[in-house]
Amino acid sequence: MSPALLSGVAGIVQGARHALEPDHITAVATVMVRAPSPGRGVFYAGCWGLGHAAMLVLVGGPLVVLGVELPDRVTTVLELLVGAMLVYLGLRTLRESKHDHPAVDPKASALERGKRPFAIGVMHGLAGSGALAALIALAAPTVTAGLMSLALYAAGTVLGMVALALLAGPVLARAGKLPRLAPLLCRVAGVMSIVVGVVWAVRTLAGV
Repeated sequence: MSPALLSGVAGIVQGARHALEPDHITAVATVMVRAPSPGRGVFYAGCWGLGHAAMLVLVGGPLVVLGVELPDRVTTVLELLVGAMLVYLGLRTLRESKHDHPAVDPKASALERGKRPFAIGVMHGLAGSGALAALIALAAPTVTAGLMSLALYAAGTVLGMVALALLAGPVLARAGKLPRLAPLLCRVAGVMSIVVGVVWAVRTLAGV
């Protein structure tokens, strides 16, 4: 395997691994737990991945080209916003668990259904783009190589979350059709999101 191909595969694998970090999984779970079918869950995961990847490329790309980093203060604020978002998603999921109707209108367009997970992905991508761009800028021999690595990493995040949805989607969709289990799954996802959000914010403030 050529060094270029090996580097590309490594970028995709690292991106997929990044997609499976606790804050990502927890946030997407608050959306997937209400998905009426496995296909809808995969769609939600893909929307999250596209939002995340878009920000990695749109924000991280210029940083790689310019060879600069986001100021620490900006990075800290973005990470705190991620924590706040997780708490909000958790509270919203707990509220939705008290209602039988779906969180999204079944007749809504694909654009309407995908806005929420896409926005979550955008927030995650914004928070992670600065550090990632700095690492790539240091490791890549050229700007072109750095941009290619960034693009492959971004693609890996989409593939990683979609792969997880393909595995978990059927289980969640089947469980979601059980009257007693569906609200419980929503509550578990909501509580987990709140806990992860609080821990995320505390660790950010503590500089861990």
